[in-house]
Formats: sequence, structure tokens, C-alpha cells
Amino acid sequence: MNNESDSDLDERIEILKQKYLQKRKPQAPEAWPDDGHRSDLRDIYRTLLHHPRGRPDMAEDEPSDEDEETNVFCTETDVTLPSDLLRSSSSSALNHRERDVLGQSSGAAAVHVYQEMLTIYEKLQAERLSQQVWAAQLCERERDLQQRETVFQQRSADRLRVEQDLLRRVQNLQQVSPHYTQYQQEKSELETALKQKTKENKRMKASFDSMKELNDSMKKQLNEVSEQNRKLECQSRKVQARLENLQRKYESFTTHRSRETAAPKAYDPKPSKPERAPSNTVAGKAAAHGPLLKLLTLLLDWLVDGQLMEVRGQMSSAQERCTRVLPMLVEQLHAVMEPSSSLMLSLLRCIYCVLLHLERSSQHAVLTSTLRRLGEEVSRGSRVPPLFKSSCLHTRFLCCLIIIKTISQVDVLAQAVEVLSGAVRTDEGQALFLEYQALPVVLSLLRSGCPGLLSPSVHVLLQMSSDSQMLSGFLEQCSSEDFFRCVSVLLRNPRLEPALLEKMLMLLQKLSSIRKNKRLFEASSLHLLLQEMHRTSDRSQAFISMNLSSILLHLGMLTRS
Repeated sequence: MNNESDSDLDERIEILKQKYLQKRKPQAPEAWPDDGHRSDLRDIYRTLLHHPRGRPDMAEDEPSDEDEETNVFCTETDVTLPSDLLRSSSSSALNHRERDVLGQSSGAAAVHVYQEMLTIYEKLQAERLSQQVWAAQLCERERDLQQRETVFQQRSADRLRVEQDLLRRVQNLQQVSPHYTQYQQEKSELETALKQKTKENKRMKASFDSMKELNDSMKKQLNEVSEQNRKLECQSRKVQARLENLQRKYESFTTHRSRETAAPKAYDPKPSKPERAPSNTVAGKAAAHGPLLKLLTLLLDWLVDGQLMEVRGQMSSAQERCTRVLPMLVEQLHAVMEPSSSLMLSLLRCIYCVLLHLERSSQHAVLTSTLRRLGEEVSRGSRVPPLFKSSCLHTRFLCCLIIIKTISQVDVLAQAVEVLSGAVRTDEGQALFLEYQALPVVLSLLRSGCPGLLSPSVHVLLQMSSDSQMLSGFLEQCSSEDFFRCVSVLLRNPRLEPALLEKMLMLLQKLSSIRKNKRLFEASSLHLLLQEMHRTSDRSQAFISMNLSSILLHLGMLTRS
């Protein structure tokens, strides 16, 4: 009997093992216990038969260690197994015991299965809790939206009710008020009057615009007529001045002719004794006119030193006098034949100061022919050599300034600038440069932009900036906005030669050392130009780079390295 039960138990164990392998992943047959261990399984099965797990009286006894482990294992397995396996185990006690035995034999696999199912259970519990929390939040939001909807509906209903009430009251007031019809009538009348006023204003605006256009056209015509009248007056003054010059020239010519015709009559080709009498007579006349010439020289010097050299207090009467006296001075300059005489120098000083006064007035353009004759007389004339190449440095210097102010021929101007450059090499020439304020004359040559005149003009400025007693006075004259603007235009010339740039930078370096000149550098934007030149300059030109660095250092735009 025992043998049959053992064989049946072995068969059932094999069947259960196969079913479990089908449910789980297949394992190697060597993992299951062999025949030597089956006896141990049968002993465990017999122990389970004698000590059933589901009996209620077992709860009161103290189970052994082995029973505790079995009960705990079976209880965990029962809790985690599906419900259909639980029902099948309750229907058959034998199958239940067989599973327990199978669980005992494959403890490691069952524990693993239990752990996986326990993990899944915990995840499901956590998911369920999160779903519950989310459902609660949705319910709370739904209640909040419902409350808002209710409040909004109430407010809309109240507002609509108030608007309807107000509209009804307004309609009642309009129907009840006795002045409503009159109000509507007055309103329509006022609208009609407003429309008429608007039309009238539009018509007035259109007429005003047309009158304004007509006025503008008349102003334009008046300006054109005034400009034409001014040009005609200017031409008339020029013609009148030309006529006066021609009359004076004709008078001078007739006087000279009369003297020439009178000379042969007084000539008597006889022995030497009669010839000495006319010479003595001429000498007597020259001696008689000597004090007069000396007095004229003194008066001209006094006029130059006392009035014409004053820059302040210019009056229109002085300008008119200068306009009248300049042609006479040119005639006297032509009459004086001795270039080195004191009268010649006084005439040149007076002429130069008259030119300075005329430059500040509108009479300069009227005396075009006189200025042309003056320039020709000084540059060429009938003297050999001409006046601007005289042996007297003072005369030579004044003639060069007059030529630059009156002549426009480049070759003559170039000769005059060369003579001027040679004059300022001496201390006397530099003193004359400062006395007659010749810097604007040189700046006018720089503004002309003529390539043939740039080099000698810059050379004149370089000679004046050399170390001498006149340096401080020259730098003081150069510290003006006119000079810095002229230099700024010159340095922006793309065709400026490096040699000329070096000379101008030497002068600017000395001017930058004067603190008050920083404002002039900034006013003419010269500091920015020099900074850009320093950034883009060729480092091989060491002298230019050194001067640029020194200028920027004086201006506070470059730090010492």
C-alpha cells in the first residue's frame, strides 16, 4: 500500500513539476532534485499529512522552527497567488499538499516569484493612491469652476437687469419730459449751423492758401529783382571805379607827356656851361621838395601806426577813405622810382594796411582793377629787379604779402612764397611776420589746395616754429579756431605727402603742449583725426608715429607705456 502511494506521489510530483515549468521559464533538468532527494520530499509530505496546515487546533500549539518556516512560506504564497489557484487548492486537499511539497522543493524559485509579485502589488497600490489623489483634485477643480460659473451668471444677470432698468427710465424720461422735442429741434439747428460754419471755414482756408501762394511768388519775384538790382549796382560801382581809374591814369599820362614834351624845349646842345644851370635847377627843386617828401613819409607812418593798424573800432568812414586813397597810393607807388627809399616802404606799409581794412568790408570786390594794377606793379612793374625781389628785406616782405592778396597766377604766387620762406629764416623776417600778422595770408594759400603752393607754405610755418625768440608769439597766433580748422582740412587731404605731414605734425606737437589748445583740438575734431592716424599709421615711419604719440599724450588720449 505504501509502495503504491509512493509511486502515485512520484507521478504527481512529476506532473506538477511539468506544469510549473510550463508556467515559468524552462530550466535545465539538472536543476531539479534527483532520486536521492525524492526520499526527503516524501518525508516532508508525510510530515504535512500528520500535521495539516489548515487545522484550527494547530494555532494553539507552539510550532517548531521547521513548521514556522513552512507556515510562513505557505501563507505568503497563498496571499500572493491568484484567486482561481486558491479555489482549486480548497477543492482538493491533496493538490494543496502537493503544491506545498513542490514549494518546499523549489524554495528559491518560489521566493523569487513572490518577490516579483510583491513588487507589482506595491506598484499597483501606489498607482491606485495617485489615481485617487488625481480624482480628488479633479473634483475640487470641478467644484471651483461650478462656483465661478454661478457667480458669473449672477453678475451678468444683475448687470443686464440694471441696464434694462436704466434704459427703461431713460425712455420714460424722454416720453414724459415736455422739453425733449424742443431739445431735439435745437440740436438739429445747431448741427446745421455747424455744418455751414465748417463750409465757410473751408472756403476761407482755401482763399488764405491761395493768397499765401501768391504772396510767396511775389516775395520770390521781389528777391529776384533785388538780387538783380544789387548786381546792377555792383556793376555800376565797378564801372564807375574803372572810369575813375582810367581818368586818373589819363591825367597821369597827360602830365607825364607834358613833362616829356617840355624837357626837349629846355634842352640846349651848347657848351657845358649852359648845361650845368638846368642840373643845378633840378637839384634845387629836389632840395625844395625834400622836406615835403619827408613830411609825407612821416604822415604816412603816423597814419599806419595810429589808425590803420588798429583792429578794433572800425568805421564805415575809414573804409570809404581806404577805397578812395588806394588808387592814389598805387599811382604814387608807380611814380616813386627808387625802390630802397623810405617813401617806398611807407607807401607799401600804408597799402598793406588798407588791404587789411578792405578785406573786412564789401568794398574789396569793387576795386578789382585797382588791385590787379597793384599786384602787377609790385610783381613786375618797370623796375629791374621787381619790388618783391628788392634788396631791402622789409620791402621784399611787404611786397610778397601784397602779391599773395592781389594776384591769382600760380607761378607768381609760387615765387612770392619762396621769397617769403627765405625771409622768415632770419630773426628780422620772423619779427615782420608777427608784426604784420601774416599767418592768415599763409592759411589762404593752404586753403586753396594748390599742390605747387602747399610745400612752400608749410615750409614757412615750419621756419616760424623753429626755436627762436619769436616762437611763443607765433604759437600764440596759431592758437585760433581758424588755424585749427584749416589744418584739419589739410590733414584730411588724401594726396598729402608724408614730408608735409611730418612738418605739420611738428607744429601741432608744439601747439599740443599748450594746455588751453586742447579745446581747439576738440572743437575742430582734430584729436579724433590724429587718433585714427595713429592707429592706422605705418610703423616704418618712426618720426610720424613719434609725433602722433606725443600729441595724443599731451591731449590725454594716450597713456605712457
